[in-house]
Amino acid sequence: NLLTKKSTQASRVESLAMQDIVFSACGNTMKKMAKKTGKQPQLLEGVAKVPAGVAQIMELQEQGYAYIRP
Repeated sequence: NLLTKKSTQASRVESLAMQDIVFSACGNTMKKMAKKTGKQPQLLEGVAKVPAGVAQIMELQEQGYAYIRP
C-alpha cells in the first residue's frame, strides 16, 4: 500500500521519486491485491511495475546493489 494513492506517505514517495529514487511495485502482489479487492491498485506517479519483486531484487543484487532490511 505504500506505493499506492491511498498511502499516508504518498507525498513523500512522490517527492523521492522526483529525486531519482526508483520505486518498483511487485506485479505478483498487485495481482493478489486486485483479486482481494476486485480492483487494480492505483500506483503513485513515478512508481514502476515489475513482474516479480523478488526477481527484481535478485537482478539488482547481481548489478552490485545490496539488499538491506530494517
